[in-house]
Amino acid sequence: MNHEDFVPIYLKGEGVEIGAYSRPIPGIKPIYVDRYAEFAGVETRAEYYGDVCELPFYDSSLDYVASSHVLEHAANPLAGLEEWFRVTKHGGIIYTVIPDKRKTFDHPRELTTVAHMLEDYRNSMTMADETHLDEFSYGVDWKEFSPGSDPADEQKERAEYAAKARKKLARVGEVNIHFHTFQSETGKELFEAGNRAHIWPGRLEILEIEEDFPTNGDQLGFLIIARVLKNRGPR
Repeated sequence: MNHEDFVPIYLKGEGVEIGAYSRPIPGIKPIYVDRYAEFAGVETRAEYYGDVCELPFYDSSLDYVASSHVLEHAANPLAGLEEWFRVTKHGGIIYTVIPDKRKTFDHPRELTTVAHMLEDYRNSMTMADETHLDEFSYGVDWKEFSPGSDPADEQKERAEYAAKARKKLARVGEVNIHFHTFQSETGKELFEAGNRAHIWPGRLEILEIEEDFPTNGDQLGFLIIARVLKNRGPR
């Protein structure tokens, strides 16, 4: 299954795609939002600048929020879902592709528990926190993260990466890493945990979960589609 199988059904009206970078979701004409004007030397598609957890839109103003390989970069994914819920209309759609850790350079790392992400929410975790920095720097598969590196230099390069990230954190107040790791089961549990904890005023109703997504791409992730159901507000 690919984006073309789901986009015509779910992504209608006016919406946003967060963090499209150089690989936007096909078949939609959204407002593009990004944290950066450029990343890794490539200009982003940003029309507006915002964070996963802080979008420049009014409450209940959008028909959908779409993203691909973005939520793992959020230090506080539940706060991100809370923000997406806020800007989406009652009956609107959250459409997100999340990498499966088993299929990326994150595969040696521990699977992040939903309890951990709930704790991050309660502690108001931000990208300025360095809690996950060493775990990422020393936990990823270095051959996949930094292809072409000499295996003999691996530990030195890991230490240099961690030190450089800390300097950037001190300079600009944030670090861009995969803060958390996911599989489809924990992705589903995260949405359900947010519902149970009343993090948003209503609930996110999961409509679709698709593994090995997209099949015409890298197949590194899974897709979750959820409907926003608000306790009250514009319909």
